[in-house]
Amino acid sequence: MADEYTLRFPDGKQYGPIDRSTLEAWQTQGRIPEGSMVWPAGAPEWLQVEEVLSPARPTPAAAAESAAAESAAAESAPPASEPSGADPDTQPHIPAMQRLGAALSARARTILLLSGGVILVVALLAGLISLLRPTLDRRSAIAAIERHALADRRIGDARLGFVIDLPSGWVALRQDNPFVVTRGARLCVSYPTLDAFGAAQASTRPEFMGELDRHIDRLLQERVPTRPSQREVGRSDVQLGRGRGRLVRTAWEDGLDPFQGATAVWLDGYDYYWLEAWAPALAGEEFLAAFQELVHGIAPSGAVTARVDEAAERLSVEVPELPREALRLLIGERMSRGEELDKVPMDALRAVSRGLDGLSADEAREMGMIYDQIWAPVPELQRRRLAQVLGLIKADRPVPAAEVRALRDVVKAGVVALPPDWRARLQELSGRAVEKSLILQ
Repeated sequence: MADEYTLRFPDGKQYGPIDRSTLEAWQTQGRIPEGSMVWPAGAPEWLQVEEVLSPARPTPAAAAESAAAESAAAESAPPASEPSGADPDTQPHIPAMQRLGAALSARARTILLLSGGVILVVALLAGLISLLRPTLDRRSAIAAIERHALADRRIGDARLGFVIDLPSGWVALRQDNPFVVTRGARLCVSYPTLDAFGAAQASTRPEFMGELDRHIDRLLQERVPTRPSQREVGRSDVQLGRGRGRLVRTAWEDGLDPFQGATAVWLDGYDYYWLEAWAPALAGEEFLAAFQELVHGIAPSGAVTARVDEAAERLSVEVPELPREALRLLIGERMSRGEELDKVPMDALRAVSRGLDGLSADEAREMGMIYDQIWAPVPELQRRRLAQVLGLIKADRPVPAAEVRALRDVVKAGVVALPPDWRARLQELSGRAVEKSLILQ
């Protein structure tokens, strides 16, 4: 067609073919934005709208002939796309078209899509990390504990005082670990997957006379300043790897976090040992089962008990007025202070005389009658002198060794001469007196 044009806007949209009158009408109405191009039918290239519509511009056919004459080698280029044939009445006003074109340009769409994709990926990663964070934190905590763990599964030496075979799940920690800072701990342990920790300690307390529950009461009382919300859940016997002990369960709050604890106590001679462990309350009964399994792996060395028993066997001949348990208490008291045992016989005289005040009136009267029989063969002057020696011993004042030996010989001979039933009763009352003296002390 001779008088046909294809119109291309700056945003790339094309309209046509349209005739010259339509092109002129659009230009007059302001619908053609600045920079738009026109392809006259038969022309070799795109032209400015203003150039095409100028009065001096020849018709498309003439322009084609003139262009061909000037350059026979010029290449004709078809429009970028087929004419759309759109009705000019349906086209939007040019300013709106410009805004729409800018918003929906290829670059803007690409940036928008990329931005949306990045936001979506970031949101998915954040959600995944939030879901995995507890697991990641737990693994990180376990790894930190394992870095401070010992490779040994069997722990025990003379300083420890017992041997323990660690069951599955438990590890021993180095003394410089940052997780268990219990003062005086001889052994530190952990069950990483339960977030449980523990420490073993020991103390010398002959005054408890072998009563494990008294030691437990003392432990719980000592913990009150650091655990004011601590409460006892229950007590029971517990089986060790060798021997038996006592178990106490506790619960408390550390801020808003609830915790549970378990402590096993056992005795070796006059030494009290205890293993305490704690874990979040969320660990539930699994913690108690793991703790009991740990305790089952404990085997007290028995070294202290063996030394006390050997000494009691030897000294029972020199101190026949005391039962074996009372004698063991006095021996343990001296051993705990690192003192020699040669003064245990004098300790027995002091403990019994001091403990008389703790007996009932009937018991004290009965014991006096038995000692009357012991002192009966002794001459009056010697009896008075030895009574003065006993008073000095009771007051813990210095006494010549020869005087102590003379007093001990009289008591020993008198006790051995008693009828068996009287001797047994004397030992019973003397044992109570020793216990009372230790309590008063």
